[in-house]
Amino acid sequence: MRFCFAKRRAISVFTCFLSCLLMTSCASKLKVPRLKPAEINLSSYKNVTVFPFKGTHGREISDTLTQHVFESDRFDVLDRSNLDRLLKEQNLSISDIANPNNPVRLGKIMGSSALIFGQVYKRKYTQKRSSSKATCREDGKKYSCRRYKVKGNWHLKVGFKMVDTSTGEIIATKVIDETKSKSKSRREERPEITWDKEKVFNSLQEKLVSKFMRMIAPYTVYNSVKLYDDDDLPWLETGIKFAKTGDWATAIDMFETAVAEAERNPDIDEKLRARAHYDLGVAYGYSGHYTKAMEHLKKACTLTPEDVFFKELEKIKQFRQDDRLLKEQGVTTSRGLHTEHVTVVTMAS
Repeated sequence: MRFCFAKRRAISVFTCFLSCLLMTSCASKLKVPRLKPAEINLSSYKNVTVFPFKGTHGREISDTLTQHVFESDRFDVLDRSNLDRLLKEQNLSISDIANPNNPVRLGKIMGSSALIFGQVYKRKYTQKRSSSKATCREDGKKYSCRRYKVKGNWHLKVGFKMVDTSTGEIIATKVIDETKSKSKSRREERPEITWDKEKVFNSLQEKLVSKFMRMIAPYTVYNSVKLYDDDDLPWLETGIKFAKTGDWATAIDMFETAVAEAERNPDIDEKLRARAHYDLGVAYGYSGHYTKAMEHLKKACTLTPEDVFFKELEKIKQFRQDDRLLKEQGVTTSRGLHTEHVTVVTMAS
């Protein structure tokens, strides 16, 4: 009886293994970078100067922001010393620029320019220790002991303000709050603290500055997209290979061939036909051909109403809206599309 059970189990495992080998349908998940528009259209502003922020470690944050503004390639970053010289020549002060009730002449000299001020409202680290009852073991025996715990909390809160030099009006303002917690515990003895407090504050600082940059400059996000292949339509797998390299044009050619075969061959079921249209719609969408993308994605939804099809359809609609805003913001990158750094995860379907 034991032998029969073992034999049946071995057959079951082998059957499962064989079915995996014969599986004809798989899916690849790609992460594709795309450009998102800034929250505010600042295309008319050419020059930006970042002033040292007020408050604890304010200069560090303003230096980080200056670097991000420079790397965005959206503005010319003016040197503070040159701005001080211009202010002196015009008998102006920083308070004159920051006050919209005062006439400001600096804008006539600097053109379309903006100044960024900031205030560090909170930069605080707190640490709390506690203990509680616990059960310990020694030589297989249980005994009562105590668990000691230490928890660190970081809190960084910064206000950002962008001002027009010619009018003194506020262009953009945002208060950003970031926190982080870490904890460590041990039985019978107090845990030692090994974390680097300043390293955590630096990471929070990067998050704060990045969030403000999203407000004033276009930024890159990674979109996750799934593509399907099947042995019955080998062009799908070939198309995915080109999509992985960012060559959406060739991927479209492959997916179009797959769709044509799916529509011609009566042996191709509706689910696979839908996936062929879906892959083609995705390729059109990520190459900026939004009308054709939505046409094929809608076809896929009609054939097989899968959630992933509808989600991708909504995503392509957002791409079209993003491209319109990017164009208004003076972005010349073709259709907000990036072709580099595509990452891929292949999985069974």
